[in-house]
Amino acid sequence: MTFVIFVAGLLEYNSGKTTIAKEMINFFEKDLSFKTTPFKPLSGNNLFYNYEKIKEYVDKYNQFISLDIVDLLACSSSKISPTVANPVHRLNTQALSYEFIKEGSIKTFYNRYLSSVTLFQRFSTCDSSSDCDSIFIVNEPIYGNQKFWNDISLTDTIIKQGKDVRTYKNEQEYFSLNSQFYADATESAFKQIKEESQTIVIESFNNSAHPAWCIRESNAVIIVGPGSVYMYEPETYFRAIDNFRSINRNKPTTTDDILNFITPTKAYSLSIDEEKGKEEIDQICKEIYETYK
Repeated sequence: MTFVIFVAGLLEYNSGKTTIAKEMINFFEKDLSFKTTPFKPLSGNNLFYNYEKIKEYVDKYNQFISLDIVDLLACSSSKISPTVANPVHRLNTQALSYEFIKEGSIKTFYNRYLSSVTLFQRFSTCDSSSDCDSIFIVNEPIYGNQKFWNDISLTDTIIKQGKDVRTYKNEQEYFSLNSQFYADATESAFKQIKEESQTIVIESFNNSAHPAWCIRESNAVIIVGPGSVYMYEPETYFRAIDNFRSINRNKPTTTDDILNFITPTKAYSLSIDEEKGKEEIDQICKEIYETYK
């Protein structure tokens, strides 16, 4: 049986999920000699802030892959393709305030574009030999718009890797396309990873409480915040999500939506000292495995 751990974030950004997930992979690989594979169903990187690294990885791997999944796979003995370990990946960018000021629409910038915006998203399905086909959905109003930072030569190169490219003009069209491709990409990737792994560490996206249906196979649920780790009983956690969704049908479920309704089985405070923090995470991993194996 494959042992599955789901790691979600208490905050939208900088919860520490990847740090915890990496240490968990190290523990199960080195201390228990389990073949452990990371899985990140959905991820996203920002072209404006991570341009050099994204360009480096496109050149190195000839794929559009998550920066986080490269770090996670570096801790693992798994030879799984990064595209399998991260089947859905989004590229965001930033609006350029200068362009909005120049055309006299700075209010639009403040009202709509302070946060990042999506350029495109990749969905990949892979066979047992890790040969992958990718579909890209492109945000048409943003992609070629000079008010949003983009290196067209790089992003065109990425998109041309896909077997199909679709465009969308608004949120409704995005959700329609996402619903066509997301489940198949994430579930087929998880099935392949499960066949090749003794342990899977699933890392969520931002503070999403339920990034893919496959997390329902988790033996342990961990929520991570700055300097803290919380353990939840999986059945209780997923029941809370189902109850929330029965009332809020069209709202994405985040961890802050449901944690008011459930109590962790255990809570841990982590040291700010890096080495001591790693030892504490190893101890948490031992407790997780002994509790849920």
